[in-house]
Amino acid sequence: MKQYNSMSTEALELVNTLPEEQNELYKKHFVPIPLDRFIKEIKTGENPHEVEELRELSNVLDKKLGVKSDILIGSTVTVSQNRTKHVKVINLKDVTEDHLLGKMHNSNEDRLVAFMHAYSRHFVFIEVPEGETAHVNLLFANIDAPLTAQVLINVGRGATLDLFEWNASKTKSQSLLGVMHEIRLESHSKADVNIVHNEDNNTWLLNHTKGKLNDNSVLNANYVYNGGCNSRAKNEFDAFGYSANSRIIEMIMGSREQKFDINTVITNTGEGTVSDLESKASGSNNSGSILKGFANVGDNARNSKSFVNERGLLLDKSAYIISIPGMSINNANVKATHSSATAPVDEDSMFYMMSRGTDAITAKRLLVAGFFAGSIAKISNPLVREVASSLMCEKINTGTFGNIPKLDTSALWIGHSYGGDMFEGHYKYRDRKMVIE
Repeated sequence: MKQYNSMSTEALELVNTLPEEQNELYKKHFVPIPLDRFIKEIKTGENPHEVEELRELSNVLDKKLGVKSDILIGSTVTVSQNRTKHVKVINLKDVTEDHLLGKMHNSNEDRLVAFMHAYSRHFVFIEVPEGETAHVNLLFANIDAPLTAQVLINVGRGATLDLFEWNASKTKSQSLLGVMHEIRLESHSKADVNIVHNEDNNTWLLNHTKGKLNDNSVLNANYVYNGGCNSRAKNEFDAFGYSANSRIIEMIMGSREQKFDINTVITNTGEGTVSDLESKASGSNNSGSILKGFANVGDNARNSKSFVNERGLLLDKSAYIISIPGMSINNANVKATHSSATAPVDEDSMFYMMSRGTDAITAKRLLVAGFFAGSIAKISNPLVREVASSLMCEKINTGTFGNIPKLDTSALWIGHSYGGDMFEGHYKYRDRKMVIE
């Protein structure tokens, strides 16, 4: 049986020949990743102290946030907590071609995908059989060495998955945490995928995701980008089947010269599908964010809806946010649009709150909380809402990241809820009705 090592030969060649960014639209706007530096540092042997450090990190995560991790994935080792039957980890040497049938990522896409195919050490398989429900908690942590892994998720017909993934690091020098996800939803299934990035300031982040939704399936994918010195993410979600529904929320919180490059494509392939992308970024202290959301509506996507919504909030003059929304519409009988807006903190609002006794940090925290409130309210998992709010508070209060915070709900808008149409309030569809025959 063909082994993954032999399958990665092509990927190794492409790492040396392909550029990092092949899309002409984005070649002037991307965060480069120094892959050559990390290739030399990827370890083949195990770190004898890594298991102990992974368990310690898991215990802190449990104590502070109440998250009991099912699988701990480190730079060289994995530790199973035996809490779920739906997850298995296969070592590189044991992965075969059969394990990877139907794989969505292709090494020809760009150098970063080829890198992940060539150097992934861990393969995590999450399988939820037909009609079952699974709750899975994963912990990824690079401990003084680059971590490269792939997560392949299959949610069977009528099944439900609730995934919480925490990405962390503990490093003494610059390192890399790279995880590639593939999510496949069968008909009438549902998945809530919550991925939190809170790596330390020495860690470069590389994250690729592809998702494919079949008939009447629902995917809610929530990303919190808070940690790492430089982050590069490329995500693609295809509402392929009839009446499939995907909602993607991205929250980027930048400070201390962090750089984020978030490229997300939502596609409506099937009839009656819904694709909704909401990206929000706040920035301070020389941080920078590039939001590249793109909607692609196919020829057969009749009666579909698609919306790309990008927002930026600049907390001081040293930060920047570049927003590049785009769309390709190939069917006239759809409802689709995109919007983008970036602005500094409103000085009048700051003055109003401070004139009533609020200090500058508290006033800024309240404004940032209001900025992210609508996105947080759409997350169904209450713990993820509290974690996102806690990370936001810690970053505003201290400017730091990488540590597991205590839960802080002081900035969580308890009374805020989400409902109504995804286009509600948008100028293009305000006071209008779209007639679809």
